[in-house]
Order: sequence, then C-alpha cells, then structure tokens
Amino acid sequence: MRVTATDARFRHEAMLYAGPEQFVERTGAFVRDALAADEPIMVAVAEPRASMLRGVLGRDARRVDFIDMEQVGRNPARVIPVWADWVGRHAASGRRFRGVGEPVWPGRAASEIVECRQHEQLLNVAFDGGPGWWLVCPYDVGALPFDAIIGAYNTHPGLTDVSGRSRLGSYPHPAMTREAMFSAPLPEPKAPAPYRAGFDRDSLHVLRKEVTAYAAAEGLDRQRVTDLAFAAHELACNSVMHGGGAGTLRLWREGGRLVCEVRDKGVIEDCLVGCRHPGGAVGGAGLWLVNQLADLVQIRSAPDFGTVVRIQMALGSAQELAA
Repeated sequence: MRVTATDARFRHEAMLYAGPEQFVERTGAFVRDALAADEPIMVAVAEPRASMLRGVLGRDARRVDFIDMEQVGRNPARVIPVWADWVGRHAASGRRFRGVGEPVWPGRAASEIVECRQHEQLLNVAFDGGPGWWLVCPYDVGALPFDAIIGAYNTHPGLTDVSGRSRLGSYPHPAMTREAMFSAPLPEPKAPAPYRAGFDRDSLHVLRKEVTAYAAAEGLDRQRVTDLAFAAHELACNSVMHGGGAGTLRLWREGGRLVCEVRDKGVIEDCLVGCRHPGGAVGGAGLWLVNQLADLVQIRSAPDFGTVVRIQMALGSAQELAA
C-alpha cells in the first residue's frame, strides 16, 4: 500500500475496551489487518496482554515488533523516542505502518497517569507534521481510574468505544493542550520537604554530595543513588546555565519513591525537550539523560513561575525494576 496525499498524516486513536478478552479480540483484529495490508506494525503493551496477543496471533506474531511498554514506558517521556525511531525506520518505505501503544495500565500511580496524558498530547505535537501512520492506544475501562479514561477522550483526535463505534471525544480539550499542561503547576508534597537547598555554580559539587548522602540514607539502591545524584547534578547545571544562574533543590519521599525537584527562573519553550535524542544538537542533552535514568520526569514551565523539573526514583533495586 503506497502512501497517498489523503493518508499522509498521523492518525492517533484511543481504543476503549473492557477486559482481557476484548483487548485480544480488538487489538488482534487491528494487528491482523495491518499484516494483511503488508503494513509493518509495532506493539508496545504491558504483560500479560503482550503474551495473550502473541498467543492469539500464533505464527503471525513473528511478523510483529513487540516492545515491553512496562519497561520502556515506566517513564512516559521515554516513549516518544521509541515511536520516533519506528517512524524513522519506515517513513521512507512508501508504505503505511502502524502501532499499538498502551501507556496507561492498571497500577499506574496518579502522578504517572498525569504524565501519560501529557505524553498522549505530545504525540500529536511530535507527529502531526507527517508522515502518515496509524497509532491505536488501548484503555481498559474496567480496570483504569475514571480520570485516565477521560484523559483518553481529551488527548486523542479519534476514539472508538467498547462497542467498537467511533466516537467524538473532546480533543483538543482546552485544559489539555500542550500549552495548558506544560504550564500547570505540580502539586506540593503532603509534608514539607525534609531537604531544601539553594545552589549556584560554586555549590554544585556540594549539592551532588548531599543528594548522594540523602538518597543512601533513605535506602535507595547503590546504583540508583549514583543515577539520582547524576540526574540532580544535570538539572542543577541546566539551572545555572539556562535558568538565571541559580536554583533551588528539594528532596522528599512519597511512598516507595524518592522525589527530587529543581526549580529556577528560566522558561522552557520546547514542550518536547528531553523527548528527542539530542544527537549533536546544542541543548537538551541533560534532560534527555535525566529521562533515561529516572522512573518519572515531570517538567512544567511558564513565565509566572519559571521552570520546575521533578523526578522520581523507586526504592527497589535496578535488578528488581528490570525483572
């Protein structure tokens, strides 16, 4: 199938389903339709749905690129680069291609769901300029919180309900435009952060040592202590270079995660910062690296409050998180 002028656009749809059987039925039909049209397809979903889909596809599963979304998408900011690589591999082929992406699965924390909504909206920003491909995002109406389902309506130009009928959502919702979400303040921690410090160029080395000591005392895995300290240092360096020469860092614990937040007076205009591989470009490399290290990265920026970057690191070991 050759790409024509009428379909050389990004088609981004939510697919609402109810339970595993309907997931397999509807996603399997979408995948088989792609294979019948000789369209490459990548499926990025969490277990056990990936194994269930492989089972129903049988030998055809070998023609599908499967990605473990629970690993790749633990930090939603890492998902767009995966799709960008997929697009780059197939854009010049002259054929349409497809994807299935499940960024929200049962068990996601509230802060993760917020960033998944951000991710879904940013997919439109990243790929609306072409080339033409079709991405379907499954949402389980019986297992996900209500706000996750509403988010699907508000961030997808197309949507099919549990009966398979096409529905009009509320895209683009005014509260979920890229500008509105990027400038929405993050909630304050429930208790005052036990560690708070201002920094500038001369105190960066001290800051890194103090982050290391705090994370180790909280029981973070040794390798992840190093990762957190490096990420905090990168964020602080960005504040010094681009955020007015100084900033404030806070550390606290939320359940089974450590949270590190860096604030400064700078303003970020590119809402996809950190979501593109920097290559040889000037700028963006620090936030790219932070996205690769952290379990969750939240970036908010606006003229009235500057820039806030908040990262979370799970207290489990690197081996446990990779299992």
